[in-house]
Amino acid sequence: MKKRLDARQITATCLLMTMSACDRTGAQNGGDPSEAISHDLGPFFRAETAMYDSMRAAIGTSSGDNWVRMMIAHHEGGAALSRVLLQENPSPEIRALAMHTVRAQERAVRELEKLLRDGPTDVESALVFLRPIQKMHDATTGVFGPDVCTVWLRKMIEHHRGAIDMSNVLLKQPGVPRDTANAVRKLRNEQVKEMKVLERAREGLET
Repeated sequence: MKKRLDARQITATCLLMTMSACDRTGAQNGGDPSEAISHDLGPFFRAETAMYDSMRAAIGTSSGDNWVRMMIAHHEGGAALSRVLLQENPSPEIRALAMHTVRAQERAVRELEKLLRDGPTDVESALVFLRPIQKMHDATTGVFGPDVCTVWLRKMIEHHRGAIDMSNVLLKQPGVPRDTANAVRKLRNEQVKEMKVLERAREGLET
């Protein structure tokens, strides 16, 4: 006699099927589809797509562990976006900021890795983070601008906002690393403000 799945098992199974479908899409035609279209979508597309896939696949043992793993992927993505910019001959001021961003994101990854937990994965507790991940991905990939420096600034603003949204979601869950989430939220809010100032300054240069 077949066992009946309850609603939570069905939801978790659907999530896993969605992730598998994404993997299959990338494998169609024997290669990575971003290879063919990343040029048209700008230099950041491959890094953005890799970050999105890594965050969705970062499943841990609980809500808190899921957030930690997803934020590690998030920070690695921020460093990757900044490395892409450094290959595009940015202005000295933006280059310095991008280099600082790489170091800061890598440092944050090392700190978060200390919070990782071992144990059976809890797919269901990861579901609450899918919406902010999707929102951030849509926002970053939807960014355009007159030059690569402005585009990077705008993408990083949305990237930081994604961390804020994910931290806000985490803080609604029980038994989570609240101090770390609050620290991330505070820092990213400050970085958004700083980058908005630079963005407005660059807009002034264009007029």
